[in-house]
Amino acid sequence: MAANNKELKLANGKVAPQFYDEIIDDYIIARGSNGAPYYREQGSIAMESWEGSTNITQTFTSDRYGFSVINDGTADLTFTINSQTRKVKPGEAYSALFEPFTSVVITTSSDYRAEVLR
Repeated sequence: MAANNKELKLANGKVAPQFYDEIIDDYIIARGSNGAPYYREQGSIAMESWEGSTNITQTFTSDRYGFSVINDGTADLTFTINSQTRKVKPGEAYSALFEPFTSVVITTSSDYRAEVLR
């Protein structure tokens, strides 16, 4: 039985290995390549990216797992994900995977570039 109102996919009349993708709201058959099983690492698919130079709370419609930021400015930048705060000095970059999150708070007066991963 499906965990939502979508039909499970069939292959040769049987339920195929699959996963639910909340972005497209459907099941996707899990196909590996060259005989290998299918595997999709969380935090490996690029999603939203943005630039800024002021404080912002960025919110996402589904879970994200990875975050990257480059501080292009001359002042410190801090960001908070899941109550964890990190500081990024001018000229530095930061990239890491986190427990699932749906928002990131950036506090800065410096130019930066950011991206999240699912």
